[in-house]
Amino acid sequence: MKPLIHASNAGAGRRCQIGVSGLQTGMYVADLDRPWLDTPFLLEGFLVDSKVELETLQRYCRYVYVDPDRSDPGVAQAIRHAEIAGNPLAVAAEREQANSPRVSPHLERDPHQEHQAPRLLRARSDVKVSSQTRERFRRFVRATALASDAPQDAGGVLRLATGWLRRWLSAEDDEDPRAWQQRSLLAVHALLPEGTPLVRHCEPIAFDAALPAARAAIDGTLSAVEALFEAIRSGAAPELAPVGAAVDNLAAAVIANPDAPMWLARMRSDLPRPIRHGLAVSLYLMALGRSIGLQRDGLARLGLTGLLADAGKARLPRALLEKPGMLSPAEHTVVKEHVRLGLEALARGGDLPNEIVQGIAQHHERLDGSGYPKGLRGDEIGLWGRMTAIADSFAALLSARPYAEPSAPQDAMMSLYEWADSSFDEALVEQFVQAVGIFPVGSLVELSSGEIAMVMAHNRIRRLEPRVLVLSDAQRTPLERPVERELPTLERGAPAPALRIARGLPAGAFTAIPEYGHASEPSDTAT
Repeated sequence: MKPLIHASNAGAGRRCQIGVSGLQTGMYVADLDRPWLDTPFLLEGFLVDSKVELETLQRYCRYVYVDPDRSDPGVAQAIRHAEIAGNPLAVAAEREQANSPRVSPHLERDPHQEHQAPRLLRARSDVKVSSQTRERFRRFVRATALASDAPQDAGGVLRLATGWLRRWLSAEDDEDPRAWQQRSLLAVHALLPEGTPLVRHCEPIAFDAALPAARAAIDGTLSAVEALFEAIRSGAAPELAPVGAAVDNLAAAVIANPDAPMWLARMRSDLPRPIRHGLAVSLYLMALGRSIGLQRDGLARLGLTGLLADAGKARLPRALLEKPGMLSPAEHTVVKEHVRLGLEALARGGDLPNEIVQGIAQHHERLDGSGYPKGLRGDEIGLWGRMTAIADSFAALLSARPYAEPSAPQDAMMSLYEWADSSFDEALVEQFVQAVGIFPVGSLVELSSGEIAMVMAHNRIRRLEPRVLVLSDAQRTPLERPVERELPTLERGAPAPALRIARGLPAGAFTAIPEYGHASEPSDTAT
């Protein structure tokens, strides 16, 4: 019999995995077994205090993760007793719920989790991402740590001494790193329409040299998108041509150097959240398209898809979009209408290519049928829809919202991996991780020195050694002027380098981030 609850001491916070039939009021739900955006809960993390919340969780989820330290004292004490004693603890609420059917329109029932009374609370070392997912992600990181055309050593082994990565990367794997990359890429190419032209894009131009054109492209895109959103908000026909022309320039900037526009977009913290989110999704999609070899027009179509995917939210009440806590069923139904509203509003501006319409229509669909608006499954979801769903979910996981803590990029990527083949296409997830980078441009990291830095640009040969902008000293005191650094190469067989990335940090972990990155500004550089 499967235990009802698994307790974990791993990581900074302690969480327990619990089947939804065993949930009780007073439990603090810290995370779900699926993206929060796929449920009516807008507040990421909340104390269960009503029957409605219990029933909604039971409808949408198989299991959730409970934080005992933030739960009511009685619940927390029960978990701690089980954790210390290692003995099963009956959950009283389970006796009442054991024979009650769990209604889920999206998920198949697990016969092993029904009609069992009582369920047990047991302590077990576990985390929200399964051990299988962690192991596969570890192997994938190792396989893609070197560019496919980078020279290999005799054993094909890359040894890394980088903090949290060290426990994932070892000499035990003997698979050729290039083989995994090739399999993943071929699997994605098989999803493309027959005859799709593919290109091998040139190596990116220098980051500093790419900044002026990238800045012009970002500014032009934002101006056009803001005008389009305002037209949709007012009920007028949106002008699509200016946005299309601006995104074509943005695609050229991504081809020249994808890091430059991503860096500049990260610096635009002044943008309204829907536009900032759309720009992030657009750039992630174009980086993915560049990685799999799509031509410039294909990248532009992907970029336009990302920008317009949530255009329908311009027709929704702002108070509804920013509401803290759980949406009522009626409110959730209204929010899901943004897909239809966006397509209808954009249609008044003219015809869009079929791929863009598909991406907008399907960016909330999931392979297992748990998405919306149509609950499509598997092959019913097209390539553009699958790609947009991944980019949209990743951007949402990283977003800092008034009532939701953002994920560190590496945690967000492992979440994508956890949902691969249930919600998302696994080969596309792998290509997305490789395109965006284990440490995405604009993300915060802690160096082995204790300094806080922001990733500026990727090392295309050694992907785990990006160019960073150091923001603080070892005591986390903000520097008066940030310092650029190229992280040292991790030589095989050599001792750990003096400076390396120790771990990734979520957005907001360090608030003293300067307005920085203008090509005209000189910068201090240390190597």
